Amino acid sequence: MSEKGFKLYKEGEPAYLKASLLAGNGFVDHAFSTRLGGCSKGAFSSLNTAFHVGDSRENVLENRRIFFKQFNYDYRYIISSVQVHGTDLKVFDHKNCGEGALPFTAHARCDALITEEPGLPLTAYSADCLLIYFVSLQKSPLVAIAHAGWRGTLGGIGKKVVSYLKAHFSVQPGQLLVGLGPAVCRNCYIVDYYLADQFKTAGWDDPSYLEPAGQDQWSLDLSAINAEQLLRAGVRAENMACNYWCTSCNPELFYSYRREKGITGRMIGFISINDTGHNGRR
Repeated sequence: MSEKGFKLYKEGEPAYLKASLLAGNGFVDHAFSTRLGGCSKGAFSSLNTAFHVGDSRENVLENRRIFFKQFNYDYRYIISSVQVHGTDLKVFDHKNCGEGALPFTAHARCDALITEEPGLPLTAYSADCLLIYFVSLQKSPLVAIAHAGWRGTLGGIGKKVVSYLKAHFSVQPGQLLVGLGPAVCRNCYIVDYYLADQFKTAGWDDPSYLEPAGQDQWSLDLSAINAEQLLRAGVRAENMACNYWCTSCNPELFYSYRREKGITGRMIGFISINDTGHNGRR
């Protein structure tokens, strides 16, 4: 396991992953949850963090409380969007504090969240899709998180975030730290001709991204494509923590939409500029 990738922390429960590359600057809190250490049962066992999958409201809230407590954040002040598998993004500030913390309170419909304000935990959810974490190294702290499924990957959501940060915040791509969270690997992500053809048409037909896996089937590497898109957008290789974890290959650690045929929970990823004086802190 690369030292730059996400590392599993399992000393207590709930277990989680984080990247030393992102944490090393000292002003960023971030993590990616596992399925361990919660109260949910059955297909959602045990740390499901999403309301929309069929788990009870009470279980999800308790799981979020348990997860964020270990980072000294109050789960009632996290920020979530309605993920629509697109490439839209939004900048959040203190006025958005708590949006998405409770059912039906998320207002923004977007798959990338950005903030300059300390103490606002931006969150995203996945069960195979890739979560991309962004940290600016320039003078003013700035963080972002993006959710990249196949649609977001095809649309270049990571590149779009980089371009937006440059245009609206004067953040140079070479001054970004980027972490790619756990996601489904190429061996587990088998797609049909229709989807493969869309990626071929977009220029991702190299075997390192897409290769035949049987009759009318192809293996697709979302993590590799997103990493290459970010490099082409100007992110430096030494500033990127690539993904080495497959959500489908590790059923003891992760939920997987494809492995469980859609009936499963969701992991949560979050990133925040830390500030003990903000309401988002406990």
